[in-house]
Amino acid sequence: MSESHTDPNWEEALTEAGYPDFDSWWKAEKNLVEEGNFRGADDNASWSHVSRIVLDDGRVIYLKRQQNHFPNNVLLKLKRIATFELEWQNYQRLQAAGVPTLKIIHFASRKHDGNRQCIVVSEELKGMTPIDELIKCFQKTEWPSRKERLAIVEAIEKVIRKMHDAGIIHNALYGRHIYLNIPIEDGSYVIPDKLHACLIDLERTKFPGANSPKLIKNDLEKMYRRIPQWPARDCLWFLKKYLGIKKLTPEAKNIARQIAPTRKR
Repeated sequence: MSESHTDPNWEEALTEAGYPDFDSWWKAEKNLVEEGNFRGADDNASWSHVSRIVLDDGRVIYLKRQQNHFPNNVLLKLKRIATFELEWQNYQRLQAAGVPTLKIIHFASRKHDGNRQCIVVSEELKGMTPIDELIKCFQKTEWPSRKERLAIVEAIEKVIRKMHDAGIIHNALYGRHIYLNIPIEDGSYVIPDKLHACLIDLERTKFPGANSPKLIKNDLEKMYRRIPQWPARDCLWFLKKYLGIKKLTPEAKNIARQIAPTRKR
């Protein structure tokens, strides 16, 4: 069984660039942007990696390819549903809910010589930087003013609130998966007048419902613990914004203790 989808606005450009079909993408040995992920008895049993491709018109796209790369969930593994298939399905549901994410412009899957192969192609998040890289830049240069920091966390809160209101958890809400439109130029960050955020890496996204405790346990706690450098009072401001309160209630204090480790600043 095979499946394929191409964004209509990109179809002509991708064909002209030399990628009219699955095989052309599969054989596209371009610049790897991260070390491949390999599992199994040998490197060919199960693998997944990401390449960066610059088109002739200067636009940048990212190609993710994988073979026999299934989630740890036993049922999904038995059904041979690849993680990129899950990402494509989750992407569509997040788009339907109006949650800002990376833009997938091509998806394809097939069974070939007994192997499950998948491709995901996405647009470059031009002018955007993951929050963990921004924090490293802040530490090397200087932290933004509190007004700017609150604008940053508010932009993140809006995306998470939109997602959680739809009963969706990202389930891997690490700093490297949260992007903001703050470019880093020559080692310095440039904060625009209007900030927005979006999410990437949607393979683990789940749909437990708007009242699920997993919204906080699986997303906020994970996010807080993975970006411990952020000032504590900003994190409390974020939590109050997320909960829709002006002052910390006893319940909110319990949540804060649950998700926020001790921080300095």
